[in-house]
Amino acid sequence: MKYKNVLCVYPYKKELKSIGFFPPLGLEYIASAIENMVDSIKIIDLRYEKEPFSSFIEDKTDLVLVSHNWGLEEEFVKATINSIPENITVIVGGRHATIYVDELFENILRIDGIVRGDGEEIVREIVQKGISSDIDGLSFKLNDKIVHNKNRELQPIQSDLYPNRGLRRYKYKIKVDEFNTAIKIDLLSASRGCPFNCRFCDFSFNPLGEKRGWSCRTPESVVKEIKSIEAGLIAFVDDIFTHDLDWVERICDLLIKEGIKKKYIINTRLSIAKRPDILKKMYKAGFTSFMIGIESSQDKTLESMNKGFTIKEIRESFKVLRRFNFIYHCYYIIGNIGETRDEMLDIARFSRKLGMDTIVLSLLRVAKNSPLIDTIKQLDHYHIEEGSGNVYSDMLSVRDLKKIRRDVNASFFSIRVILKLMRKSARHRFLKLRLIFKILIYIARTQIERSDRKRPICLGYAYKFYP
Repeated sequence: MKYKNVLCVYPYKKELKSIGFFPPLGLEYIASAIENMVDSIKIIDLRYEKEPFSSFIEDKTDLVLVSHNWGLEEEFVKATINSIPENITVIVGGRHATIYVDELFENILRIDGIVRGDGEEIVREIVQKGISSDIDGLSFKLNDKIVHNKNRELQPIQSDLYPNRGLRRYKYKIKVDEFNTAIKIDLLSASRGCPFNCRFCDFSFNPLGEKRGWSCRTPESVVKEIKSIEAGLIAFVDDIFTHDLDWVERICDLLIKEGIKKKYIINTRLSIAKRPDILKKMYKAGFTSFMIGIESSQDKTLESMNKGFTIKEIRESFKVLRRFNFIYHCYYIIGNIGETRDEMLDIARFSRKLGMDTIVLSLLRVAKNSPLIDTIKQLDHYHIEEGSGNVYSDMLSVRDLKKIRRDVNASFFSIRVILKLMRKSARHRFLKLRLIFKILIYIARTQIERSDRKRPICLGYAYKFYP
């Protein structure tokens, strides 16, 4: 083997948002893929480490793998990578790295290679034979030039590969701002890909333009992994967990048969409402929270997004969904092309009327290679903010859109909505009375602290991935 002693690094000091609990699942999958090929492997998450990064680099370390998923803390990430001794090979992977290959090579001189797309098989080949022009999906430096090997074909998700949670040095618990719930949580990947084609979304494509088809693990492998997880709350990271409802039903049947008492959070679509029989089984099996992309309260916007449903169908779906005590956490996008201020502000009323429990509003944004870029460039009165990728117009600036988001949140997240959310959580027997009391104190204190700044309490973020 070319490399024998591997250090895997999650190179951030802060959480992605105000919520904290994300284990570096991608690195744990990489570790599983190569653990039988190397002498030693270690994963460090710099969000949790008090010691300097340099203290984890040993004399024997010959390969450092960096998971660069987000375009955040760029200077810290750069400094971390550039601090790695020259005698060690540095390979960077992750979604951000896949999108911004050339930019990262130019900005971070210490990078030797970048993995584009799924990393498990690519890293196995790197460990075996080093950086090579024979490894599909790898970009690397050669004589001060960047070489891009041909794309690697996307493969279905593997049923027999599990993340190596045994390498964790920390307990991942739910935290919102400075409020720590002490609730243990874990992530699980049961499927990959999405069969739908929403025009604003570039996550179902790799940055090289290839559509990722939906593929799933066997129900037996999913339940086997669930049984091995210590945490009582599991968030599925699947783009859409409920694409194949017969598959979902099989997982529920196994969970019920095994008597597994855990709680689960999933991404789903409104089409789940067409199968109340499956919803009933999911509730019995422990599924508690559904994250649903609604995106807009206007038919014209939904049509332009190619969402595949109408406002009438949303209302009909929620008539069914309200019969079940799941927590419904719904996503919207504001600043869509042709959308007015009043139409965006209507989201709060629309959401309350349907019985949604939490909402999160995002500004329309585009990443490099987004399918929306060409459309926006053809519109003289719409623009893309440099750096963030946020879309804005001559009528509504990014600042205006952020104010609309605050106004919608302030209108929707009333104390009544929050108390209803807590009642649902308690009914799931997940939140205990002592924790509910602590949360109420936190809400009250946060309300007082933020009242002068007129900032709403957006506790929907606190429930983005858990009940």
